[in-house]
Amino acid sequence: MRLLRLQKTQSGSIISWLEPFSLNDPKCPQFTTLSYVWGTKKYSHKIAINGHTFPILKSLYPILEVICEDEKLREDWWWIDSICIDQGMEERAEVERNAQVHLMRTIFEKSESTMGWLGQGKEEGEEGMKFLRILSRNLERLTEQKGQERKELGEELRDRKKWAAVERLLLRPWWTRVWTLQEYIVAHKFIFYCGKESMDRDGLSLATCAIYLCAKIDETLISRRAFEGAWIRRRLLMWYQERTPMQLFGLMAYVGDYKATDPRDRIYSLLGLAQDRFLADPPRYQDHVDKVYSELVKSFVQHYNSLDVICLTDRFNRYIVQPAIQPALPSWVPDWRAVVVPCAVPMMACQSAVRHIGNFRPLSEKGVNPISYAAGRSEGPLRVSFSADLQILTCQGIMIDFVDGIGGLKVVHRDRDENEKDWDKLHDCVHSTSPVNIPMAITATNNSLRQNKVNPDHASKLMEHVARCLLLNRKDRYLNYEILLGYFYGDFQGLCLSAIETPAKLHPQFLDWFRRNKSLYIQRHSLEEICKTAETLENSRQINFQDVSDQNSFLSRFKDTTEWMVRRLITTNQGHIGMVPCRVQKGDQIRVLLGCSIPLVLKKCEGKQTYQVIGECYLHGYMTGEVLEDLRSGKVKVEDIQLL
Repeated sequence: MRLLRLQKTQSGSIISWLEPFSLNDPKCPQFTTLSYVWGTKKYSHKIAINGHTFPILKSLYPILEVICEDEKLREDWWWIDSICIDQGMEERAEVERNAQVHLMRTIFEKSESTMGWLGQGKEEGEEGMKFLRILSRNLERLTEQKGQERKELGEELRDRKKWAAVERLLLRPWWTRVWTLQEYIVAHKFIFYCGKESMDRDGLSLATCAIYLCAKIDETLISRRAFEGAWIRRRLLMWYQERTPMQLFGLMAYVGDYKATDPRDRIYSLLGLAQDRFLADPPRYQDHVDKVYSELVKSFVQHYNSLDVICLTDRFNRYIVQPAIQPALPSWVPDWRAVVVPCAVPMMACQSAVRHIGNFRPLSEKGVNPISYAAGRSEGPLRVSFSADLQILTCQGIMIDFVDGIGGLKVVHRDRDENEKDWDKLHDCVHSTSPVNIPMAITATNNSLRQNKVNPDHASKLMEHVARCLLLNRKDRYLNYEILLGYFYGDFQGLCLSAIETPAKLHPQFLDWFRRNKSLYIQRHSLEEICKTAETLENSRQINFQDVSDQNSFLSRFKDTTEWMVRRLITTNQGHIGMVPCRVQKGDQIRVLLGCSIPLVLKKCEGKQTYQVIGECYLHGYMTGEVLEDLRSGKVKVEDIQLL
């Protein structure tokens, strides 16, 4: 590697010396690494390096000035990527870049310290840094209040202007750039700088906990988007320090809103943190992004003997990459260029394939043995092949049913741009047309009209099944615990009846959902009719129809599934019930692929024998290997499926 030393001349220009060193050489001097945001490649200044003129990024030059003006910092040797790695376009530079990215973790681990540059002190940045120190000082007092009924922010923490300064500081680009994550986590010592103010990593972690406790007292103090950046880094740092394994795909999904100038860096920037970095190591910047993404899926499937990775295409897909990039990736390849709101367990597959994909539920949950989905999990070798151009994946699967009725849903999209303006998208209810799901014909008897009514026992059974579907059959938001029989039945029925009888008392999100889904027919009966007819439990728990703060309540779990995971209720031609991605359409197929823990919704390509992957599907009664039992008994057959 190369190391840099800086100095300012009397005329104010910057001169420097760049020398090569070996990391393994005892004579290699101690050095400091720099973590910063490149931004657009604008070169506003020039410095002298070994007597030669060298252009400097506009975002980097203010940092070099700070280093030169600080007596201690300018004595250090520095490793700064845009200077110390050849940034040329020729083949020699590309080879060097691949090798240096491979070494990145080691470079930051061996550095004496890392400077995390959050930007200049303007826009109240320095005020934000000062308030973070105040927050860290108040953490112990805030923690002592946790069990008390009455909680106080305290005099030091009431100033809204200071909270606004912290929010703007935490919304700066550094917090959501892919490379800065690894630099922050693996560094031996990390110190934040903003203008002339500084704070170490431990202090920031304490301040982040204090922000969390303050937000519990007053959620209007800081936006969720501003808080997430620091909170996610704190959690990942804890995992790293606890030596808890982190899988590459789980990492990429958890930081789904992180940005990179080069889309291949959505993978390469995280290799130093991932236990299974071998899936994409060494980096290949000479390959186009579509090949890098497709080869990664191929590597996963072949190494883990699993197709679970395909489920991630639901969340990271070609339709949400803005602006649209051509050519589009195959539907079975997650498109990491998509900007997606982070979630600890973003997909059902992330919970079931913990060793392969992984998730980032709190460390306190890591001792739990989760109840996994296992729809098509296969212990034997998979019959999977990839076309030479990596456009078609051929695998084996079992047909389950066709999508019939689809429930309505109002989706609130959170804008991940600086404007942070939310916007709604409405999905109308698609009514059933299968005889199993539409009401029986009204017949005339003795000059009166009679319609077949649902039996209370059957209605109760359907209520139980719908409740389980809405929560993906899991009691908790981290998908660890299966729902016990009847556990949420009374809660769900109570909420539905409240939507009919006392809507003003109900949480508006559930009320909106019920009104969009009450006419959906499930085995010939509308959801509204089922709710009214089902038996009422005598010992139902008291429900707060407005409270979503209890993370394990029905209302909170419903919000997780419909808002965070964006799932719609469906019925199939044969009367099955499930939850699917919003892009699903009537007539789409639900299949279980051998080697995939979750059923998938597939769309048949018009006029072809190929399919596009829409996304993972919760289908009640098919989540724990039932179809594999049918396969062993000869009730169903396996067929080859080509995914395009």
